[in-house]
Amino acid sequence: MSRSLSSCAAPVANSEHTLSLRDPVPKELLARASLPGLARLAVAQWGWIGLCWVGMSLVPKMAPLLALLVAGRLHALGVILHDAIHLPWRHKGPGLRLLELFTGYPVATTLEAMRYHHLRHHRDAGLPSDPYRRPPASPWRQLLVWFRVCPILPFWVLRGPLGLLAWLLPPLRTPYARLFLQDRSGKDLTHDAEVLACARAEAGQVLFHLVVLAAALRWPTAVGLGYGLPFLIASGLCAWRLLAEHTPRSVQGRTLHDVLACTSDHGLGLVGRLLTAPLNVGCHVVHHLHPQVSLHHLPRLRAWYLLRYPALYPRPRRP
Repeated sequence: MSRSLSSCAAPVANSEHTLSLRDPVPKELLARASLPGLARLAVAQWGWIGLCWVGMSLVPKMAPLLALLVAGRLHALGVILHDAIHLPWRHKGPGLRLLELFTGYPVATTLEAMRYHHLRHHRDAGLPSDPYRRPPASPWRQLLVWFRVCPILPFWVLRGPLGLLAWLLPPLRTPYARLFLQDRSGKDLTHDAEVLACARAEAGQVLFHLVVLAAALRWPTAVGLGYGLPFLIASGLCAWRLLAEHTPRSVQGRTLHDVLACTSDHGLGLVGRLLTAPLNVGCHVVHHLHPQVSLHHLPRLRAWYLLRYPALYPRPRRP
């Protein structure tokens, strides 16, 4: 599923109700993300955050609005780390560690933790084993689900110290994986190498948030408005995106039609670019069809699918 549609299903006849897989997607639309490209995106987001922080100090009355904009850029940092998950890496070199520091730790996650649940989501999207799957519910119940998911980033902050405890105390590793890595395997993970790597990687996140805590004790107002409040808003934005980009429909397998049934585009307008779906992450259907394609290329790839399969490509669920 990472390169072309042919990995999702076998070729079928082209009609209004089926997808033809005989013609490959143009190669220029399938360019992959790169570490230098993601680093440039991270620098740009921190540039906007820095400008917002300057604005807060110069015009204090604008602080709430600027905090909202900072939240959008924190959300974007998480999206950049998400793209790094799909890079072909086994061990973190200096470049990936630096990217993790500036894009993962500020939103309370590590490369290992995100890779654990996110790649399983791609593999099992819509299936009972999907870490992100939720049952069908009414709009009111969906709102309640959003309230429940809203504290996701503060919850991940707790994952750090508890993960370190799990690294030191083997009996805690399976509960750590179930609760914080969204593992649905039902297996005993006490000696699982991947879970152990996730637990060990929490050290960097814990150190980062200890530094933030020390800064907050020294400059409570500045850190609270510049990072604490945006962090909480970003958590709500992440929860909104998680519910918007996945449908509650159940699927039976991993075919292309299953992908189209359980994923959805959203946030394609100005509000999405600023807050709910930054850096083109709202083009979620084509991301699931081609997970390794760079964020930059998702809008063009989506346009190609809309032009070729206008009756089949799902409509955005939310603006």
